[in-house]
Amino acid sequence: MSRTRAQRAVLVEVLRAGIGVAHLAGARRSLGRPALLGRVLGVRQLTQAGLLLRSGSPDAHTVSALVDATHGVTMVPLALLDRQSRRFAVRQLWIATLLTVLEVALVGRGRKR
Repeated sequence: MSRTRAQRAVLVEVLRAGIGVAHLAGARRSLGRPALLGRVLGVRQLTQAGLLLRSGSPDAHTVSALVDATHGVTMVPLALLDRQSRRFAVRQLWIATLLTVLEVALVGRGRKR
């Protein structure tokens, strides 16, 4: 049985919300910079999931993919230059890449003109 685009979008955003909850839960076990970053990322993921579930438009998913891709790109220098944050940055790069691919797959090639 194939899923509709709306059903796939809900699955992606539930995954995103789960990642946000995981960030917040991980932040509770951390101290200092990792705790702060976990809280910020957790709130961002939950907010982004909520906004996308509410809007659901292809344009919103395109913007979401851009946000995720930008986040992933910003993790590359962090992974290369900061040994203490390397594991965190690489993990974030994988998460951002996954979410970017999923969002782009939802939108496809865009509207036909």
